[in-house]
Amino acid sequence: MDVIIVFVLVLFIRYFLFAPFRVHGPSMCNTFNYYDDKCFSGDGEFILTSRLPTHSFFDVKLANIDRGDVLVFKSPVSEETEYFIKRVIGLPGETIKIANGLVFVQDGEGQFVELEESYLSEENKGQTYTFRNDEETYTIPENSYFVMGDNRKKSSDSRRCFQQVGCTENSSPFLAHDMIQGEAKLVIFPFTHFRWISDVEYSI
Repeated sequence: MDVIIVFVLVLFIRYFLFAPFRVHGPSMCNTFNYYDDKCFSGDGEFILTSRLPTHSFFDVKLANIDRGDVLVFKSPVSEETEYFIKRVIGLPGETIKIANGLVFVQDGEGQFVELEESYLSEENKGQTYTFRNDEETYTIPENSYFVMGDNRKKSSDSRRCFQQVGCTENSSPFLAHDMIQGEAKLVIFPFTHFRWISDVEYSI
């Protein structure tokens, strides 16, 4: 009986509260997978994600996802079990503009305000480009998000419709809410990298 109780508790924690995830690749450097002053391209840090804010069972969805949150989500373009990790840049209903290597968010008065991204490394500041045009504007649908990796030079994110080949007529740059698996909360391994993932504050 005790074994059954433990098994049920483990399943509950795994599917409804917290889940482990291993960060692969350089797309979130220097926030993740940064070892000995270098960006690591293989399987790297293990993190713990919180599933409570995004799991549909609890019916607490959009209000719990903020700009700056780091999300783990299913690949929007692959039928195989593949996961991405990116940062929320644009929220449902917002208009985002990428121009001159910078990110802008349209405010309530219709003016585009630069998004100050303190988490970007020196190599990535001012290096956000769409790979297609010098300037691109995105209006985000409801129940969707615009997400990017912190390593802007090496990230297949909303700018590429989550694929190396870039956006096509059949792909979308937006992350649908039902693809989200959880929010990154804690780096748990290697132990020398153990840390909470800090919340981000913006001036807009």
